Amino acid sequence: MNPRVRFVGVFLAGCLFFGCGRVQNDPGTGAKECVQSFFQAIINEDWRTAYGDIAPGSPKAATLEQFAPLARGYRINLGFEPDELHIQSCQEHGQEAIAHLILTGRNVDQARRYKDAIKLRRSDDGWRIVLSRTFGQRKK
Repeated sequence: MNPRVRFVGVFLAGCLFFGCGRVQNDPGTGAKECVQSFFQAIINEDWRTAYGDIAPGSPKAATLEQFAPLARGYRINLGFEPDELHIQSCQEHGQEAIAHLILTGRNVDQARRYKDAIKLRRSDDGWRIVLSRTFGQRKK
């Protein structure tokens, strides 16, 4: 067998074995836990807990009274009753992170799912959710 072909075969096998190219999540820094806490609170309609996970300085939700209707709107706009959260990935880049998630639930007798991505920012007291400017607004 040609040495070059052998090398390519060994290289490809090594890539498959070691997971070459996979994105590694940073375990234990708190970003994923913040996403879990925020969306579990949204699922449970616990606006106070969800509000506690928001990054300071969000102009749309400066107070709990401003945040609660937005969170309610987010849930309503899903079009189904969410009951589970699946975090696909949470990639950290310095002081910011992006989490990709899926909310699942049912609408009448049909299973439904909603994919979303959310930005996080690290502050002195840990990771916090950065609300998008369209959070809680009806999608067009």
